[in-house]
Amino acid sequence: MATGSDQAVGYGIVLFAGAVFIYYSLWVIILPFVEPGQFLHQLFLPRAYAVILPLVAGVVLLTFIGIFGLVVMVTKKKKK
Repeated sequence: MATGSDQAVGYGIVLFAGAVFIYYSLWVIILPFVEPGQFLHQLFLPRAYAVILPLVAGVVLLTFIGIFGLVVMVTKKKKK
């Protein structure tokens, strides 16, 4: 079973992921329909980052997955 601290960390991660999802959804879906002079535009980054940030995050994630796979394969060969 998970301890109290594990559950707290899990809830924190879920809340963070939910906040990021809501922020990104508002940024990409709602913001284009709001007039440029409104206060809401000051809360968000420029629209170009809506494409750049997920792209960079995906490349970093795939890089880490590839490195992990490489490390697993190399250590598996050393054990034989």
